[in-house]
Amino acid sequence: MSTREFAGVKARMAQELCGFSGSPKAFRERFTVANQGQYHRIYTAEDIRRIRMSMLSLPLDTVRAKTLPPILNFRMAKGGTGKTTISGNIASALAMMGHKVLMIDGDPQASLTSLFGIDWVSQNIVHIGELMRRAERKETVDIKGAVWPIYGGGMLDIIPADITLADADSWLMGTTNREFVFSRLLERNVDVFAEYDVIVVDSAPSTSLLTNTLMTACKRLLAVVVPEGPSTKALEILESNIQELNDAFGKQGLNLDFHVIVNRYNQTKKPHNDELAKLVSKYPSQLNDTIVRDFIGFVRQTDSFDEKNNGPVLEKEPNSVGARDVLDLTKSLIRMFDIKLADVNSLAPLASVGRAA
Repeated sequence: MSTREFAGVKARMAQELCGFSGSPKAFRERFTVANQGQYHRIYTAEDIRRIRMSMLSLPLDTVRAKTLPPILNFRMAKGGTGKTTISGNIASALAMMGHKVLMIDGDPQASLTSLFGIDWVSQNIVHIGELMRRAERKETVDIKGAVWPIYGGGMLDIIPADITLADADSWLMGTTNREFVFSRLLERNVDVFAEYDVIVVDSAPSTSLLTNTLMTACKRLLAVVVPEGPSTKALEILESNIQELNDAFGKQGLNLDFHVIVNRYNQTKKPHNDELAKLVSKYPSQLNDTIVRDFIGFVRQTDSFDEKNNGPVLEKEPNSVGARDVLDLTKSLIRMFDIKLADVNSLAPLASVGRAA
């Protein structure tokens, strides 16, 4: 398994990701990086986790309880809203803030897989559909064998996808209690999934048995919407899909909600402002406060002819407005989903630690 390389971030960005409020000099002096000089240091996700654990006075080997971590499922009822862009960037940001993250590509188009430099056409991939199929047939399920490392030390991993994931509906059709197949896979392999602080799922845009089973394992979906008519109409379709699932499986404890993320907003476009106003009016308590602005850097994330150079904005353009929006959105989702660092509140006040340095 070979993926593209990502060295890490520079000290100023690392300091923000760590939540260190002291001076840049104090940060560099206190938190050294092996085999690097005092200046121009590069910090990996592993380095940042080590630093944050130190700031929280936690041993580096502290682990989570053997329970399932929060699941962030990014979903929309149509393509082209930037769902994969948002999910991939959020996953990268979470990892660069020190969390251990598992991404699951639940879309046969395999866009998330491609974003992180994996050539799914030529590589031997075991996708989430195949893992669920084997589990339901009581065959051997090797979750770790299906995982591809993206950042070192298990900080960011992915279960990739390829086009054959589209075949999942054919076998799901004949499966008992098929809407909860993904939930059963998670529960039966909790020891593996509990190694991560959070799971990020990129679901396909179409409504299918596969997307339904990925949805029912969550408490809240993250709907990525562009402030344009067709996209906001698709949100209504997704809302109806959620209601149907709740009506059908409410007695089994399903009470699925959704949260709206506005993406590719351009304040100079009147239609965008009009649609945003409608979203604010209709979903006042479900709309994220961070509006992700239209940014050309999101287009530059992928190169169809050289996938090893693909990567999210936080890697490629960490000082851009796109990266800023991603970080602000990530922090809001950490609070919303109570994403912790090895079972400790990862947004606990750290100002006093910074000053003490």
